[in-house]
Amino acid sequence: LPLLPLLPLLPLLLSHSYSILPRGVTVLFTSNRPAEALYERGLNRKYFLPFVALIHTRFSNLALAAAADYRTLRPPNGAPAPLSAEACGAAEEGRVFAPRARGGFYHGASAGVSLRRAWGERLGSGAAPPPLQLEVGFGRQLRVARTAPGEAAWFEFAELCEARPGEPARGAPDFLALASAVRTVYLNGVPRLDVRQRNEARRLVLLVDALYEARCALHVAAEAPLAELLSPLLDGGGADTMMAGAEVAVDDAGAASLPFSVAPVGGRYSVDGELASFFTAKDEAFMLRRTLSRLTEMCGPQAEY
Repeated sequence: LPLLPLLPLLPLLLSHSYSILPRGVTVLFTSNRPAEALYERGLNRKYFLPFVALIHTRFSNLALAAAADYRTLRPPNGAPAPLSAEACGAAEEGRVFAPRARGGFYHGASAGVSLRRAWGERLGSGAAPPPLQLEVGFGRQLRVARTAPGEAAWFEFAELCEARPGEPARGAPDFLALASAVRTVYLNGVPRLDVRQRNEARRLVLLVDALYEARCALHVAAEAPLAELLSPLLDGGGADTMMAGAEVAVDDAGAASLPFSVAPVGGRYSVDGELASFFTAKDEAFMLRRTLSRLTEMCGPQAEY
């Protein structure tokens, strides 16, 4: 379940959940968190709690915990078999999921060279398609300057994930627009991210989430192996370290009196006497590990960590 985007829809979701259940409609929810942890520490969470109670009283709750991260497992006999013509047709109609198109993950000094070689193979000898100008919303656009046949796009990491002077910072709407317009993304110059680049890391998380959900292929050239790409953030120390580099200011009260796992790293505000945070260290680590797992599945064996 998406958490923050769900908040404006809660009244509608609650009313429909209560009204459709007596009519014999079967509802299936999936989430990577238990019901009681949904929208945890969120703004006005008290309005969300009736939905949590509904999940516990009207639904069967099944915890599908597993020690293995199935995204990181290779197919038993190498690459998955190609779909039959019938299955391909069903996939195009949305009746089944087609196997995910694998990308590539290159790291080290020659990573950029390898990614450019893969891009050159994608371009072939023909002329490149014209640039794209994607409508993002609120009067903003995302320009895709470098394109290749087969709905492919090339971006530098800085273009999508860094705040650049004179340009709006990119976010989820930009990445969703990109994921709906292309099928393959080549992302060059991903640095080893540390606490000074927390905002860049969050944008990378949003970018990977959008491309993953749209089943886009992703090719990455990075400074470090995937196992080390986010390790400075995941292995960070106390709350002061975790709050370094946040764009949203934290007041003087800060998080010094809070346990590290719930210390706000992206801002704090008080509502009805309750402390709510945009992100906590625990939330951030959860998102970063999910991103590593998704990158492993998207980029194939080269991205193993």
